[in-house]
Amino acid sequence: MDDEALGTLWRWVDPRLDRSGGAGVVVSALLAGALSDLAVRSAFGLAGTILVFGVVAAFLLAGRPASRQSRGLIAGSALFGAFFALRTSPWLVPLDILVVSGLLVLGASLASSGSAFDLPVSGLLARAVHAVIHAVGAPAFALQGLPWVRARPGREQPTSWMPVLRGLSLAVPLLVVLGVLLASSDVLFAHLFDFVPDVNETVAHIVLIGLGAWGMAALLRVAAATPPASVPQRVPLLGAVEATIVLASVTVLFAGFGVTQLVALAGGGRHVVETAGLTYAEYARAGFFQLVAVAAIALAVVLTVDAFTASPTGRARHRLVVLSEVVIGLTLVVVASALRRLDLYEHAYGLTMLRLYAGVLVGWIGVSLVLLGAWIVRTRDRAWFLAATVAAGLAAVLALNIVNPEAVVVRRNVALARQTGRFDTSYLSWLSDDAIPEMVRTLSTLPEPLQAGVVAEICSRPPPATKGWAAWNAAHQAADDARHQICPAG
Repeated sequence: MDDEALGTLWRWVDPRLDRSGGAGVVVSALLAGALSDLAVRSAFGLAGTILVFGVVAAFLLAGRPASRQSRGLIAGSALFGAFFALRTSPWLVPLDILVVSGLLVLGASLASSGSAFDLPVSGLLARAVHAVIHAVGAPAFALQGLPWVRARPGREQPTSWMPVLRGLSLAVPLLVVLGVLLASSDVLFAHLFDFVPDVNETVAHIVLIGLGAWGMAALLRVAAATPPASVPQRVPLLGAVEATIVLASVTVLFAGFGVTQLVALAGGGRHVVETAGLTYAEYARAGFFQLVAVAAIALAVVLTVDAFTASPTGRARHRLVVLSEVVIGLTLVVVASALRRLDLYEHAYGLTMLRLYAGVLVGWIGVSLVLLGAWIVRTRDRAWFLAATVAAGLAAVLALNIVNPEAVVVRRNVALARQTGRFDTSYLSWLSDDAIPEMVRTLSTLPEPLQAGVVAEICSRPPPATKGWAAWNAAHQAADDARHQICPAG
């Protein structure tokens, strides 16, 4: 790698700081560490929401983000953090954690300059590497805020702490040995040490507090860092001819698939499916995930061709734009086919969380394709496509939190049970307390032979393992209230 390339890489991952750490970094890190320990031990719940709110408040005060967009992203993480106290679904909570973490890191990266609407995929990756580099140095950044480390103008340097450390290293082993001997010789003296906590419990507390403090210090260091240099939107590795061949090949393949889907809609493909020994529901299941993969790959191909093709002009640019739009349009046919197959399979076997999330994923890919088509047609003076796509994903996650996806699954399956008399009672054990209130509400609408099994499944569920105010959750409370309506006392 030559010196020019190294210089460019250095500008993209610049490890310098615009300002040093202060006492606010230390206080924020300790606060985040204590709240992280409480949240993890309480399985998030109310403590998880308090953690996010505390991190947001500390970041806005100690991180001093100058960008309005950065402040908006940081505040937006609190919106998703609020659902830790409202939802318990294992399909939602990890997703909310991912969203909160991503918004906090992106907000920290844009604290001093930059805009999410000017970040191509390469720019986002460069900022991710930049954030990781500064996260590694977070402890040193926090230590700068300690009074005996931070040098103050006009004051003498404080006395070295090395003699104190040497004294403690000699005194602590001596105290341990003498204390053990004295405790073994006298039961009353030994009783003074009953407060000593379990070693494993203490180590777990230290690890959780340390990770939370490190994460908070990392966010504040990224916010104080020198922003990385802008990354070019295009890296000209391909010419117009190569790009044309790739897009034209995909167009021909997808056009053939589109014809077969028209035949299927007209009913002409039923004989072929039945000859293969498949029901239509099995046909739908066999091809759904392949179609999702095809749509995702096609989206990536169009993006990659655009990013690595030298900026074309004149007729070449017009040709590539047309081919890209055709590929996007035909990929939307693939998306529609995937959704249709998912609908067929759901009507045959019911809705599950996996099928619901698969449908949301396919819908998000479809929206992304529409956004990509609109972005390619324009002059692309700004890289807003990635930001718009991420915003669509965030909107989908927010909608899932609001509508309660497990309640949606229960409603759809209860409606199907009224039509077919079939209901998978055992699947309830895979759902969280988010589903219980809806299950109790719709219980009377189920066919009577199924109701006893549903009641048994709901009432046999053990209570949450974590209790106390920190673990309080609205979904747990609503589920308890619902169980009291149908379960025997005790």
